[in-house]
Amino acid sequence: MIKLIALLKRAPQLSREEFQARWLLEHTQLSSLLPGCREYRINLCLETQPDGAAEPIYDGTAELWWDSLEAMQACFESETAQIAGADADSFCEIRIHLVTREFLVVKNGAPVQPPQEIL
Repeated sequence: MIKLIALLKRAPQLSREEFQARWLLEHTQLSSLLPGCREYRINLCLETQPDGAAEPIYDGTAELWWDSLEAMQACFESETAQIAGADADSFCEIRIHLVTREFLVVKNGAPVQPPQEIL
């Protein structure tokens, strides 16, 4: 599985609440239809952060999974992805995408042996 992690910062004209509602209630009407996407999660930042910062650097993250890098690339070439991307640009000042491979380290409170082969 391939996972894309997106880090989002809201557009300056939006409050935290406006951004969260726009992303979770409106944008997902488009982004939940991305072709080949196996799973999609949104993580909204809380006001309280571990470093005590009054304002988090980002307002949230998204996690999206595909079966392969090729499936993700094909998705992003689709009209649906183009429309969803343009919509995200309308309420975000920053969108950073990281394409990753996930490794499980702890499950149900217990350490998990990572695979010996990383790549």
